[in-house]
Amino acid sequence: MCGIAGIFRSPWSQERIQTALEAMNAAQRHRGPDQEGCVVLKELGAGLASRRLTILDFEHGRQPLATEDESVYVVLNGEIYNHAELRQELVGKGHRFRGHSDTEVVAHLYEESGWRCLQRLEGMFALAVLDAGQRTLLLARDPMGMKHLYYAQTAQGLVFASEAKALFAAAVAEARPSLAGIDTYLALGYVPSPLTAFEGLQRLMPGQYLHVSAGAVNKDFFWRLAYQNHAARRSLDEYAEELDSLLARAVKTHLSADVAVGAFLSGGWDSSLTATYAARVSGQRLKTFSILFPGSRTMDESRYSRLMARTLGSEHHEIEFRESQIPQQLAAIARHLDEPITAAPCAISYNLAWLAAGHVKTVISGEGADELFGGYEWLRLETPYRLRPVLPKWALRRAAAWCPHRRVRRALRVLGAAKDHEADVEWRRGATPEDKRAILKPEYAAAGPDIAPVLLPADILASCADRVQRCLALEIRGRLADGILFMTDKTAMAHSLEVRMPFLDRAVVDFALRLPSQFKVHHGHEKIVLRKLAQRHLPAAVAARRKHGLGYPAGMWSKPPLREFLRTLLLDNTSRGPFRREFLERAYSRRRRSHTEEMLRRLAFLQLWWNEFF
Repeated sequence: MCGIAGIFRSPWSQERIQTALEAMNAAQRHRGPDQEGCVVLKELGAGLASRRLTILDFEHGRQPLATEDESVYVVLNGEIYNHAELRQELVGKGHRFRGHSDTEVVAHLYEESGWRCLQRLEGMFALAVLDAGQRTLLLARDPMGMKHLYYAQTAQGLVFASEAKALFAAAVAEARPSLAGIDTYLALGYVPSPLTAFEGLQRLMPGQYLHVSAGAVNKDFFWRLAYQNHAARRSLDEYAEELDSLLARAVKTHLSADVAVGAFLSGGWDSSLTATYAARVSGQRLKTFSILFPGSRTMDESRYSRLMARTLGSEHHEIEFRESQIPQQLAAIARHLDEPITAAPCAISYNLAWLAAGHVKTVISGEGADELFGGYEWLRLETPYRLRPVLPKWALRRAAAWCPHRRVRRALRVLGAAKDHEADVEWRRGATPEDKRAILKPEYAAAGPDIAPVLLPADILASCADRVQRCLALEIRGRLADGILFMTDKTAMAHSLEVRMPFLDRAVVDFALRLPSQFKVHHGHEKIVLRKLAQRHLPAAVAARRKHGLGYPAGMWSKPPLREFLRTLLLDNTSRGPFRREFLERAYSRRRRSHTEEMLRRLAFLQLWWNEFF
């Protein structure tokens, strides 16, 4: 795991490029406190930089890593889990290796097949390959979007980094707010790639690569989400057996490291299953980590996480989530996130990562299971879709624009959406276009793009056989990649912690994309196939649980001291922030309502980001 950065085709001198790379490394030190390195190729006006968290091959895995003839240089943020098999294949073709790092495998695989090497990599990664012989640069992001990469085309050349703040620290990009990014954030609670919250900066999309040469900048996908539909010729038990084998293998490969690997453990199915597989194959006592909510009976899962820890015989560590600590942490959280996000509970993940980082360098987690196997209750809501064909959509949309009640307005927008895949997004909407005009000062209001960046493209829609697949594709491509996984990476790396996600292993993903929907959501139950594994491997009390998503305790943001902190944060910054004061005053004059709390929290994270960068 690393923080990577680079410059390509810059008019700057070698010394100035070196200085910029060193500044980017310094800004990303938390991502890789163990080692750092830079290389500058004067004839290309190019350079690569890396801050490394050493998980594998401390001696020979230093980055930037070069091939023997120094014609290819690689920096890699992430882990390639099939590197051993690929190395064996490459050795058979005559390649020589100095060590056993996965980065060296990427370098030699690129020598064999150029950008197509990306199709062979199984893991999580954002990477850069500088080809001195061909005078090209290749950037790429893994298929599920577990890692991310900022880039910009500037007068200083094409620049990129794991974090936006690294580009600002090196003065190769300027921090300016993106009105399009703000508009989409208010609608969704995150900024979907390729957009960012910064004008002029973009992020690679999941499964996308960028190839830069002297004459062109080309973008394309080396992997695209597509469901593989066929009639269900196998039983649920047979599918469960296959998934059991695939998950066990995935966890085993994700434990490959030269350091101890721990596990997040909430007491739900996803983390409990990954921890169970890990405890069986790790060869040493597993370290597990949980967060407790002593002030919330509905959110606290300590009964189940402790039961799992006892069952596994793990060395269990816990941290209590205290609302009173959050105001002191929010500025640091906003700084590490780089962009505003409320689609996932950042403060909870930040504190859990702090706990784990005190004991291990890397953990496994259960992210991705809900999106692959149907873990959301709203997937069962069939009635609105049955009504949509017979209702006057234009009238419903007009009524939604004037409706003051949030839930009714959401229902009207779902029913009135022009197409079904647009209705899917409306279930997840926060601010409407009407809301945003009331919230933002005129100079910061944009005409869009609103929800357009997350609408499924035609090729993905064509692969979806039913509403469950369509809604899960939306979750995978949007909120998972650029909300949950983006947040997980930023909050974990703030504490120099790597998070690995076995459910997002390529073989498990491929299995989920061909698993019939009836084995995901059926007869009022979610994650049908995972229920079978839970019943097989987990204590009865855990296996019998319904989904319990990780989130903030109900009403937390409306209680002191958080309510007063947010009130001060928002109202005291109206002169230099993007919000209309009259809107905030009206919001705080209302009686406590859950939708008001949600909106104010969304505005607060935007204001924290604004204060940090502008």
